[in-house]
Amino acid sequence: MKVEKKKLGKCQMQLDVSLDAAEMSGIVKKVERAFMREAKLPGFRPGKCPIEIIRREFAESLKQEINRSMFSENIDAAAKEAGLKVVGVTGLKDEKYSDEGGSFTAIVDVEPEFKLPAYKGLKIELKDATVPDGAVEAQIQRLREAYASFEDSKEGEKAAKGDFVQIDYSGMIDSKPISEVAPAQEAKILASGNGFWTQVEDGRFIPEILDAIVGMQVGETKEVKVKFAKENVPEGVAGKKAVYSLTLKSFRRRILPTDAEFVEKAKAESIEKMAADMREAMQKRADEDEKIRRENEVVEALLKRADFDVPGTVVARARDSYLEQYAKRAKYAGLGEEFFKENGEKIMKEATDYAERQVRIFYILDAIAKAENIDGEDDDVNRKVIELILANVKR
Repeated sequence: MKVEKKKLGKCQMQLDVSLDAAEMSGIVKKVERAFMREAKLPGFRPGKCPIEIIRREFAESLKQEINRSMFSENIDAAAKEAGLKVVGVTGLKDEKYSDEGGSFTAIVDVEPEFKLPAYKGLKIELKDATVPDGAVEAQIQRLREAYASFEDSKEGEKAAKGDFVQIDYSGMIDSKPISEVAPAQEAKILASGNGFWTQVEDGRFIPEILDAIVGMQVGETKEVKVKFAKENVPEGVAGKKAVYSLTLKSFRRRILPTDAEFVEKAKAESIEKMAADMREAMQKRADEDEKIRRENEVVEALLKRADFDVPGTVVARARDSYLEQYAKRAKYAGLGEEFFKENGEKIMKEATDYAERQVRIFYILDAIAKAENIDGEDDDVNRKVIELILANVKR
């Protein structure tokens, strides 16, 4: 076998492979014997048809199979001869053979060559993952609020945070009703409402209106000034200032459970035991979050230190896997064909960028693993490599 190689571009090489008469003869005979065993022709039992007839009746099929075998049986040896680590074949052309020998040209993707970046002594931020007492107390309070009951307010009582309130409201922008300034359906809830129920909790409704409700009595009316954000709001109100007329029609007071009621409803041993268990769970999550954050920072640091081309076939496989998972999530979310038509280019770019990043970090971690003689399954190797790096960070 004779092999000549030529660099074409990013991780891509051309292999021109030539076989001598003896090498080619072996391939031809092997294929012809297979055809003789399988051929079914009138007047001949399987395996008994003369080779001359086989060559005549199956000329084109024989040619295709010989060319295929010539390639498949020699591409690995050709890559080894050329000193290449082939990861994918992207093209095959100029296959030909005769009694004098055979040849073909293969376009292949190869593993990237790059300088392994310094990976020991990286400067990584190591944050304290200790859960503060205030976080546990806040979580206990949120759980207590989840077990709250509600009762109709009494005359003279004032609305407070956490209460369910019924309000009338209408907004104006530049002395015009919001319904005229922003007629779109998604802006309807911002324009006005009668008998509208909401809870006085962050994120439930327009923040300025929720703040204004605290301390109001039933029947009271207020004027509330609102400034809308510039993003994530309906067209027509973005960045605008509005004035609302707000009336509290009724409300239901939130009644938090006593300690004894809270413990019973939460089926806990005690508030102290509940807090201890909650702290343990929160600390476990915090430790895991910090571990993931550090690992991600290691990955980003390595990527910044090693910028190199990656083979297209490997990227394509990673991209297709990403798109397959994306399609499953989209189907579960009820997103149909129209969504993909509108967002196809964006989705494809995201998939390609993600795939290139993942392939690049794979090769970096693999190179470090080889340098450190770390063996095992891919996920296990990656974990050990990152643990090694984190054990040698610059503090």
